[in-house]
Amino acid sequence: MIALENGRGWLLFQMDVKSAFLNGPLEKEVYVTQPHGFVKEGSKEKVYRLKKALYDLKQTPRVSNKQIDAFMLEREFKKCLV
Repeated sequence: MIALENGRGWLLFQMDVKSAFLNGPLEKEVYVTQPHGFVKEGSKEKVYRLKKALYDLKQTPRVSNKQIDAFMLEREFKKCLV
């Protein structure tokens, strides 16, 4: 891609999408147990409600993909149908 861009004199922009994988808003409520070493005294039975996606969740790739798709379509990029 870089060689093609350079040969044709196109501009190339880079985006960091690693953090997008973690910052996608969740569509459904997700609760996790308190991690070992971070359990509050007197509140061992309580859980955390996640507001953003984590790597290990099944819905994280879907949420991330929706977020990236919306970003690209907003900027008038088109999906390749091939």
